[in-house]
Amino acid sequence: RWFQKYGMMMIFVARVLPIVRTFISFPAGIARMNIWKFSVYTFFGSLIWSFVLAYGGVIMGENWKNLEGYVRRFDWAILALFVFGIVWWVWRHVKNIKHE
Repeated sequence: RWFQKYGMMMIFVARVLPIVRTFISFPAGIARMNIWKFSVYTFFGSLIWSFVLAYGGVIMGENWKNLEGYVRRFDWAILALFVFGIVWWVWRHVKNIKHE
C-alpha cells in the first residue's frame, strides 16, 4: 500500500542512489507497478545518475595531474582486490562443479 502511494517517487529517487538503484525493480515488480510509468521514472532517474558520473569524470579528467598522486596510492590495493575477486569467483565455481 505504501509503495503504491509513493512508488513513482521512490523509483525516481532510488535510481540516483548507489546500491539501492540495483534492487528497486523488485519491489516495483511485486507491487505490479505500471511498466510504462516505471520505465519513464527509471529513465529520468538514471539520466541524472549518468550525468553526475559523466560530469565527475570530465572534472577529474581536467584535473588529472593534480589527482594522480592521490589515486596512484591505491593502485596496488585496487589490483589486489581485482585479483582476489577473480580468485574467489574461480574457487567458488570450481567448488560448485566438484559438488555436482
